[in-house]
Amino acid sequence: MARGTHAIGSIFIGAIFSLASILPAQAQDELVLTADLLSDYVADDFMTTEQRKELAAGEVHCLAQAVYHEARGEPESGQWAVASVILNRVESRAYPDTVCDVVFQNAHLANRCQFSFACDGRSDEGGRGNIIDRESWVKSNVIAQVAYRQFLDGERHEDGLTTAMHFHTTSVSPSWASAYAEVASIGNHIFY
Repeated sequence: MARGTHAIGSIFIGAIFSLASILPAQAQDELVLTADLLSDYVADDFMTTEQRKELAAGEVHCLAQAVYHEARGEPESGQWAVASVILNRVESRAYPDTVCDVVFQNAHLANRCQFSFACDGRSDEGGRGNIIDRESWVKSNVIAQVAYRQFLDGERHEDGLTTAMHFHTTSVSPSWASAYAEVASIGNHIFY
């Protein structure tokens, strides 16, 4: 939503009611505020503050799940790099435009999803095991919250990779890797 769109709609509504108070009764009956009239002044993607907060919380949760499942045993810089890959994809026209849609792209296809945890058939909720898992879950959530906030503000974490769109573990050699230039190797992950 463009800045001020809601305020413009409020001013417009106020002007209509002010105008209506000085018109004759017959003209007042003809002056009806309709949804069609308002649609020209309120953006199609308008969301209430509560809706925006729910959307942001969902996006952070999806990002935290990906960081946790893909990189919880990696150095912190590797966890930031995984978050960066996801956020880079959100910005790319080649991928969906929300964090959750990027993380769970093709999750309905066994072994064909973008991030292996999303289609492995196991629970995606983290931190339910031992103390290390809970600590890793909390850390993943903190990284996700900070990374998403910075993303919304047009910033990136200093450890994040600004161009990486793909990664894999060093234990595999996927056929697609040769099509991309390696930009970093962090812990057990190679980033492209």
